[in-house]
Amino acid sequence: MNLFGKPLLSTEGSVMTALAAVGLVVAIYNTHTGPAADVHATEPGDVNLSAAIGKSGWLAVGAVSALTLLSRDPNIAILGGLAVMAEELVYRHAHLADPGTGKVAPMTPAAYAPAGATTPLFAG
Repeated sequence: MNLFGKPLLSTEGSVMTALAAVGLVVAIYNTHTGPAADVHATEPGDVNLSAAIGKSGWLAVGAVSALTLLSRDPNIAILGGLAVMAEELVYRHAHLADPGTGKVAPMTPAAYAPAGATTPLFAG
């Protein structure tokens, strides 16, 4: 059973579009989060950088999904999905690594503190 229907692209077009999807994923991460070297140079656990990495991931998944649905080609989903996973792994490791040692730093207990000390937005 073919989930996508008849592909709109030839074999050569499918490969080129899949590689373009990989390039698009890399470009999304580089423009929205910055180079991985800059992420390595920041302190681990930065809240703003964590949000940027998450937004880049969702945007890249959306872009790969849109390309896949428009072309009806599973190769784009496969290569684009692998590119998203690879970029997410690189950026998550860079985000959690200590700049001095290059090793993943253990999280402090304050990172796991409950949000009970904050006031709710709509307090009655």
